[in-house]
Amino acid sequence: MEARNNSFREIWKALKKSKNVLISLHPRPDGDSLGSATAMKYVLEKRGIKVRLVSKDRISENLEFYDFNKEVEYGVSLEDVNLEEFDWILFVDWGNLYDLSDEFLERLKTKKTINMDHHQTNQFFGTLNYVNPLSPSACSIVYEFAEKIHFKFDREFSLRLMVGICTDTAFFIHGNSLDSLRKAEILLDRGKIDYNKELVIPITDLPWNLKKYHSILLSNMERKEINGQIIGYSWATKKELKKLGLNPTDLRLGIMCMQNIKDLNLIFTLTEKDKEIGCSFRSRGLDTTIYSTIFGGGGHKQASAFSLKPMNMKKAIELVLKTIKEKGFVEIENNSDSTEN
Repeated sequence: MEARNNSFREIWKALKKSKNVLISLHPRPDGDSLGSATAMKYVLEKRGIKVRLVSKDRISENLEFYDFNKEVEYGVSLEDVNLEEFDWILFVDWGNLYDLSDEFLERLKTKKTINMDHHQTNQFFGTLNYVNPLSPSACSIVYEFAEKIHFKFDREFSLRLMVGICTDTAFFIHGNSLDSLRKAEILLDRGKIDYNKELVIPITDLPWNLKKYHSILLSNMERKEINGQIIGYSWATKKELKKLGLNPTDLRLGIMCMQNIKDLNLIFTLTEKDKEIGCSFRSRGLDTTIYSTIFGGGGHKQASAFSLKPMNMKKAIELVLKTIKEKGFVEIENNSDSTEN
């Protein structure tokens, strides 16, 4: 499929003629997935379009603070839904479709889809596409879309976008900070949002069991030098995680505890689940997608992820380290890529 962007005008022309639209949060959703999906739902419903919003996985506990979280039908996968009921299926913040079954992807080929995203590895899988890897968040793209169609930035819409911008940039540390700060200034003003009370406190207050998970990763953490680069890595087994009661979305947040460790330019975590081992990468100025895409994953250059089939954890670690050694290191020329995936 040719990698070509459609204009916001083309996408809006298609959507505003619809009666029913289906949206889904991406697997193991983060704040940008929640914010961008619910923001697009808000836009469409203001136009009188019916929207169904589903998510296979629950959001992390700290993001349950927001009332618009209640608009999501959790525990419902795209594969559980009758696609024939909808005029368009809208994918926002989906870097790829690898979590969906081959059978469902075949069904999806017969449906009209819109793909709005900011991941470097996005493959333009939609009938209509708008992908901007330089955008710091999917919410930033929805912001620009709303501006283009002259949508009113009221309090509700502004708060949804701010949740995604804050989480995907780690409060303006990562990605194109200038772009995010400019948008945030406008959103905070138009939405009359209390930045500390409504964003910083609920998003950064992590639950007890998630911090216990972090303690496991920090305890297991090791480092290894490969071709002059120091790699930090850690792991958590099913046995270690058994008593914590974490959902798949919580597990993807584990790598947060290893970021910003001095002298580590590349880190990864391996987390053992029932049917797979999840791997997350983070970096400072290095392209992580050269490793993750080998295993069918993807994301941003500085933040990507993939899954391995069940195996002994020691073998999994050796496999990832071997892949890093074989592929080497590629520096990012324009270091404006987001570091959340």
